[in-house]
Amino acid sequence: MRCRILHKRKALTVTLLLVLVWCTLAGGCAPTEESSPGSLLIEGDAVESRVYFTLEELKSMRDGLVEDDYFSINSYGSKGYAHFKGVWIWYLLNEKAHLKENASRVSFIAEDGYQVDYTIEEVKREDYIDEQNPETKYKMILAWEENGVENDPASGSPFQLVVGQREPGDENRPFWVRNIKTIRVD
Repeated sequence: MRCRILHKRKALTVTLLLVLVWCTLAGGCAPTEESSPGSLLIEGDAVESRVYFTLEELKSMRDGLVEDDYFSINSYGSKGYAHFKGVWIWYLLNEKAHLKENASRVSFIAEDGYQVDYTIEEVKREDYIDEQNPETKYKMILAWEENGVENDPASGSPFQLVVGQREPGDENRPFWVRNIKTIRVD
């Protein structure tokens, strides 16, 4: 009886070792794009299939890149400008994420679960404003750089939602969500 138990333990140990060796050689145990720092997930009922983008992939989307000084007002009435570099979210969704016809709602979800929601029309806009400079028109962007400094993926997701004002007096700074890990389109 004792011999049978030892034989089963040996067989189990050998099986586990073989699985680990296969996993390592086949790359099955390597970190996936989903879990790598600096990756972004786009998913939802209105997306053909889940898609992940790395920071480097987003940086290479030349046609969607945006760099500008964004004006903001916070909930205390403080006003200011910050220079951002990122990708236009509508470009990312429309050109790279393969949306379905029924897309109507876009949710931006941070690592800590904080979420803001927009209609698809709000994401498409190219005319968000700066109340101090009426000539300026902004797009909603997913930024990875602020004032010349890149966000560090080691400190959390490097992506931040940045959007201009809808109308004069609009407090837009509270919607500049940091550490976005998921964009959900429904």
